[in-house]
Amino acid sequence: MTRRADRRLRPERESHFDTRSKGVIFSAGGALPLLLIAVLEPTFLRPGTLPILVGIVVFTVVTVGFTVRVGTLTDRQFTVLGSGGMLGVAVCAFLIADPSGARAVTAMLAVVPALAASGSPRRVTLSLTGAAVILAVALSINGAEEVVRYVAAGAAVTTVIVPALLIAAMRTSLESVTERLETLANTDPLTGLLNRRGMLPKVEALLARACLAQKAVVVSLVDVDHFKAVNDTRGHAAGDGVLTTVAEAIARQVPSDAVVARLGGEEFLVLRVAATVTGLEEHILEAVRSSCDVTVSIGVAQADVRPRSAEADGRPGSAETDVRTGSAEAVVDVETTLDRLTYAADRALYTAKTSGRDRVAFALEDPVEWPLGEASSRRDRLEVLRRGAS
Repeated sequence: MTRRADRRLRPERESHFDTRSKGVIFSAGGALPLLLIAVLEPTFLRPGTLPILVGIVVFTVVTVGFTVRVGTLTDRQFTVLGSGGMLGVAVCAFLIADPSGARAVTAMLAVVPALAASGSPRRVTLSLTGAAVILAVALSINGAEEVVRYVAAGAAVTTVIVPALLIAAMRTSLESVTERLETLANTDPLTGLLNRRGMLPKVEALLARACLAQKAVVVSLVDVDHFKAVNDTRGHAAGDGVLTTVAEAIARQVPSDAVVARLGGEEFLVLRVAATVTGLEEHILEAVRSSCDVTVSIGVAQADVRPRSAEADGRPGSAETDVRTGSAEAVVDVETTLDRLTYAADRALYTAKTSGRDRVAFALEDPVEWPLGEASSRRDRLEVLRRGAS
């Protein structure tokens, strides 16, 4: 097994059970002690109700077994099992002869809404929470005195809703922080453009889109002229301002489906799908001249993108064998392909620099062979094209 294939396998093993599945497995064991107590102490249940409790235990065992086999439950599976679990809790509480014991079991109705809040869509969480509230209120006021019913109903509602609300709030906060960290990890903090890490998934989608459309990719390296002199004579704050205005000028000119990134320092990358070089770089040159107090030089490389067969294995931009499926088109080296295209554009950029700067130089690169992998069906191909355009 290669090291890269091992990295692909490891996350799948770690995520076999999500939070909801683990919660279902552990919380479902609550019915088992009730059966043991009912066997040891016959007066614990209402007369003649032991077979009903046995049926609930059987459902619990089936729930645990199914969850263990599936691993990560779908929303529908969780809703069905969670609803059945809550109904089982309600029936168990009704079967217990001692009211205090029934109230203790009723508190278990808060488990399923809390689990739903940790990882289910809002509609699932709301529906399960509403069902739990109704069951908890009905069980709490059953047999209670008139004055106590209101207090019992309020306590039941609080017991169910508060944990679900707290977990939902924590989940929202965590998702917000995660999204913010993801943005920080994928973008350049100065210009707001993508960095190398952030652009790789988009480059992969763009290459697949170019391959499906039988078009070429055009890679443009944009480098600020005499940027070191700007930093040396005007200071780094002024240099940062120059980079920001250049980035804005580039972003205004490129099409919406292009990949625009800052590679580092004073160098930017634009990668797009095009049948031919379209003159976009001349528009970038003019936009920088008119809105910035610097100029840029641009190196452009163009390469056709062709489908790669699964037999062609082990070369840059090709596929490697996936140890899980035996397929030779599952692992794609996006970085190697991008480096090859960028290197060709960098050669053209050197020509532009040595020819006087503030101009564009072009280079043609050998065709790129790109494995389409699982995007071979018509539906998957359309999905690749749609994602690339979004």
